[in-house]
Amino acid sequence: MGINDFLNMNRALEVIKSRVSLGNQRLEEVQERLSDAEQQIRKQNRRIGELEKTILKEFQRRDQWEKRAAEIQYLAQGRPIWSIKCPAPDSELRYHGGKYGDYAYCLTIRRQLELMGYYAYVDCYEDWDCPVEADVVLVIRGVHEYHPDRRSTKTCYVLWMVSHPELITCEELERYDLVLVDSKSYAEKLQQQVSVPVRPFYVLTDTEMFYPSEKNNLTPKYNRVFIGNTRGVLRNCVRWCNDNQIEVDVWGAEWEKFYPDSMYVHLHGQIEYHQISEVYRNSRFVINDHYPEMIETEMMNNRFPEVLLSGIPMVCDWTESFERNYGDMVLFYRNEEEFVHCMKEMEERYDELKANVMKNQKKLQEEFDFHQGIQRMKALIDDISQ
Repeated sequence: MGINDFLNMNRALEVIKSRVSLGNQRLEEVQERLSDAEQQIRKQNRRIGELEKTILKEFQRRDQWEKRAAEIQYLAQGRPIWSIKCPAPDSELRYHGGKYGDYAYCLTIRRQLELMGYYAYVDCYEDWDCPVEADVVLVIRGVHEYHPDRRSTKTCYVLWMVSHPELITCEELERYDLVLVDSKSYAEKLQQQVSVPVRPFYVLTDTEMFYPSEKNNLTPKYNRVFIGNTRGVLRNCVRWCNDNQIEVDVWGAEWEKFYPDSMYVHLHGQIEYHQISEVYRNSRFVINDHYPEMIETEMMNNRFPEVLLSGIPMVCDWTESFERNYGDMVLFYRNEEEFVHCMKEMEERYDELKANVMKNQKKLQEEFDFHQGIQRMKALIDDISQ
């Protein structure tokens, strides 16, 4: 064999090795793609299984609707019936105040109505269309729109706007017999745009849960407290604490992805609704904020009266009506500079603000106590019915 033949043979072997290596590489790529495809198929099968369970559950839910309608009439035993439309979904998470505090809120409404002699029940979002002939349907308006069923001529439909004013149209309001708005100024504005009666009606508070501590002389366990979920964004009041090296204790969902190891934002995870009042009573003061649309319309979140009725001063984002009515108990901010100033002012004026909160407890209870509030609501309903 000549040298040229030998070189040619080596080149041929190198080509063969290269092609084998390329083939092995492509085989690995094919195997990876097959593995990915198998994972995707498993995920799709899980989703299909979950979807099948959901569909089955919804069919079963609708099978129960007619039975439930008759059952409610039976259980009411002739008492007037109130249907409370809760914006929370029907899942185990509805019990978790950190995720769906609306459900706990609706249960408190139900309890107060039952104390007044009515039969009341709560429909989560998926059961809103259950055809029960109630005397009053009270819709807690969150992110979902409800369509009153006008086939029931005896039912009075009441919409209570407590959040997301940007989602509500005048056309929606006109479908109701009465609209309650968590803002005096916004209620007056809406009344000029619609024919349905619109009345200001602030959020209410369970004063059996939110009340001042009897241990006012003890040092609080927490200094600054914020309770709320991230809503998928860096909420300004928490971000400003971190950026300005102000320590704050935070309860709520999904904060870990924003502050996994902050020296200033101390995370405590989610909290159930019935535990919130105890955290407030063990706090020196609480930081509050609202959705921008709620500040724009001067709508008050439930945290506002809950904190004050727990006997605790607060730092909160500003509206003219908030400051006018509660400026002796709350420090207000409109931007980062004012927020940092509020932190310093709270240290300087703490004893004064704390004393004012305690001095105003009777006034706060008259404004926000659930029992008195539901009685006022019933009076408004009676008034428009007459």
